Amino acid sequence: MLHPLYISPLGKGGVDIGIQNITRALRQAGHQPTLRRLHHAFNFAPLGARWSLGAGWWRGHDIIQARSRCAWALRAPGLPLVTTVHHIVTDPLLQPYSSPQQRLFYRLVERTYDGLSVRGADEVICVSRYTQEQTRLTYGPRPTTVVYDGIDTDAFTPTSDGRRIDDLPPHPAPIRLLFVGNRTRRKGFDLLPQIMAQLGPRYVLYFTESFQGVQAAPPHPQMVPIGTPDKDELIAAYRSCDILLFPARVEGFGIVAAEAGACGRPVITTNASALPEVVVDGETGLLCPLDDVGAFVRAIQRLGDDPAERQRMGEAARERVAANFGYATLAAGLLAVYHRALWGA
Repeated sequence: MLHPLYISPLGKGGVDIGIQNITRALRQAGHQPTLRRLHHAFNFAPLGARWSLGAGWWRGHDIIQARSRCAWALRAPGLPLVTTVHHIVTDPLLQPYSSPQQRLFYRLVERTYDGLSVRGADEVICVSRYTQEQTRLTYGPRPTTVVYDGIDTDAFTPTSDGRRIDDLPPHPAPIRLLFVGNRTRRKGFDLLPQIMAQLGPRYVLYFTESFQGVQAAPPHPQMVPIGTPDKDELIAAYRSCDILLFPARVEGFGIVAAEAGACGRPVITTNASALPEVVVDGETGLLCPLDDVGAFVRAIQRLGDDPAERQRMGEAARERVAANFGYATLAAGLLAVYHRALWGA
C-alpha cells in the first residue's frame, strides 16, 4: 500500500478537479493518499508552500506529487518527486487568447516554474499526448509519461434508458445544447453568440457561469445561464442536454468533454490541442476546425436533425470514456509511474 502526498494550491478550473480525481482514484485502488490544499497565493510563490505545510510535512508518505507550477519547491528528503504537466502556458495556440500581462507572466514566471519542475522531478506526467509534445518542444527531450486525467465514471453516468431528463430551466426550443467552462476566449465562449445567431429558435444553449462571476444578461436571447453547478447539478445538466457544445481553442486534456461523454452525450468540439484524444470524430461526437463558426453550426444541425445519430454517438462516448478515462485506468497509470520512481521497476 502506498501513501502518496498530493500538494495543490487552490485554483480555478480543471486542475483542481484533476487533483481531486487522482486522490479518489488511488483511494479506490486500495491506497492511502493525502491531499493538502494550500492558499491560492502559493501558485505564484511556491517557495512559501513549505513554510505553510509545517515542520516535517513529508513524514508518513512515500512519494510527493504536485502540478508543475509548484512541484520544484516541494522536494522532500528521501522521497521521489512526481510532477504533473496539465498544459503549457507558452503554447502558441494559447497566445492569441491571453492578455499582454498574462503573456508576460507566462513567459517570465510560469515558464520558469514549470521548467524547474519538469527538469528536476524524478518523474513527469503529462495529461495528454498533446501536452507531452508541447512539454518536449518547450523543455527538451526528457522522459515523460502520459496519464490521462480521469473522471468518476460511476457518478458521471447516463440515465437508465439513455434519454434526456428535464432538470434545466424551461425553454420552448426542442434541442438543448450545453456549454460548461469559464467564460473566456480560450474556452471559445465568444463564439457561442455567433453560433446561436445562425441556429435559430429550434436551439437553446445553457451555459455555466463558472468562476468568472455572474453576467448581467445572456449574450444572446437563446442562451440561458445556469450558475455554477456543484457535481450533482452538473451531472443533471449533462443528462438534461442533447449535445455538449465546447468550441475551446486550447485544452491540455478536455475534462468537460470526458464528463459529457460519460453521461452518454455526444460532444461537438474543436479539432485542436488534446480534444481529438477525448472525442473521436464521427464516433463519439464531431470535431470542427478552430474558430470555424459555420462548421460548428453545421455540426449542431446535423446532430440536431438526427436523434438516432445522437443516441449512437452518446452510447459510443460512454463506452469510450468508461474504458479509457475512468478511475481504474487513472490509478493504473499513476501506480506504474510511482513504482518506477520508488523501485526503478
